[in-house]
Amino acid sequence: MQQSVNIRAKELKEKIEGIIPKRLSGVFECYGFSIDDLMTPIKWKPLVLIIGNYSSGKSTFINEFLGMDVQRTGQAPTDDSFTILTAPEEGESPGDLTGSTVVADERFPFGGLRKFGEKLLSHLVMKRIDSDKLKDIAIIDTPGMLDSVTEQDRGYDFLGVIGELARLSDLIVLMFDPHKAGTIKETYKVLRMTLPASAGEDRVLFVLNRIDECENLEDLVRAYGTLCWNLSQMTGRKDIPRIYLTYAKIPGKEVPQEFKVWEKEREELKKALMDAPRMRLFHMLQEVDRAVRELGLVIRAMDKFKEMFVSRLKRFVKSVGIAAVFAFLMGDLVMNLLTGYPSDPFLLSLVTGNLGVDTFLWPIIWFLFTIGIGSFYFQKITFPRFIREVASNPDRLVELKSAYDRDLWERVRHRVAELIDKDARHQIWVRHKRNLARLEKVVKTELQSMYDKVRMF
Repeated sequence: MQQSVNIRAKELKEKIEGIIPKRLSGVFECYGFSIDDLMTPIKWKPLVLIIGNYSSGKSTFINEFLGMDVQRTGQAPTDDSFTILTAPEEGESPGDLTGSTVVADERFPFGGLRKFGEKLLSHLVMKRIDSDKLKDIAIIDTPGMLDSVTEQDRGYDFLGVIGELARLSDLIVLMFDPHKAGTIKETYKVLRMTLPASAGEDRVLFVLNRIDECENLEDLVRAYGTLCWNLSQMTGRKDIPRIYLTYAKIPGKEVPQEFKVWEKEREELKKALMDAPRMRLFHMLQEVDRAVRELGLVIRAMDKFKEMFVSRLKRFVKSVGIAAVFAFLMGDLVMNLLTGYPSDPFLLSLVTGNLGVDTFLWPIIWFLFTIGIGSFYFQKITFPRFIREVASNPDRLVELKSAYDRDLWERVRHRVAELIDKDARHQIWVRHKRNLARLEKVVKTELQSMYDKVRMF
């Protein structure tokens, strides 16, 4: 079964890599989207991100899952690094890779971490370990989350790094312990802001770990209730997701009999980690589908912007045209009344029938002058004003028919405003409807075909 999942994930990855860059790279680039941002999360192998406060038992759980002591453990913070655990590739030897090596290696999807600076790279390591469980997945252990800590205290944007890794991960395990059940400040920020912006809720597993340290069942119920309350406050949801209740099997430590009933949940959690390759199938499709639909919203918005511009331009051209015709007929007559020159204005010559070639000189000059003034006014005043109006309120460019569309729009709204502000002159010449047709063709044929195959699995 696991081998079949891995084969299916590899086939899907190859199909996405063969279709999306080939057919849509030009469309992505036209609207300021990077095709690399879309393809990066499907690089390499499935990723499991383990996060939690400093005493939640992340490293202990990882050691038990792998069946070997690879991570340091302890009650106090014991590791301040982001550790990527994986098996060596064929022909490679076990050993560690430094952070600078990891972000520079194009085989891995971690190049985006470079933007967080050298301080982070000195706290990033990849451990290549001989483990059958790490052949099909990679696990990322993270520094424990703390209270009253700032970016300056760590030297890098910790929440930003968590967000980037969450975007890449196919499964996220968020661990709590009974003593600090959701009360850590960084945990609040991760749940409230970082994870919702980086990953879908279906990728997050909540774990109340170390339950064997509760004195009795009453103490456990109290800790569980506290966590449920804190989760409802942090997520803003009244419905609480499933919370795995687990403990670690430590040699020489006897687990109270009343807690052994939750031993099954610990095994279920381990099984969920091994199910990451299957989650990768849906993750890849979600990433492609989301990116394509976000791009579709941007294209529709820019097409509406173009329509509004054309409408505004037509009205302006009509007004300038009327003014130019008036100037053609009356310009030299006004000159004659004010200066006496020319002696034979166009209208008088037209009435008397004494039209000559020279009679048209000043009317043409006034006509072209009015057109020139109108063109200058439009480019320097009307068009910039129009850009500012639309960029300040891009919501008028789209019709959002569902909650999903509204969520997508919130992600790309700033991008549309930026496109209008910085690239409006180019965007009015882009054939948006043609780009949208290309996009919809991929969605209705290739992407739908991928969904159908994964759904049957």
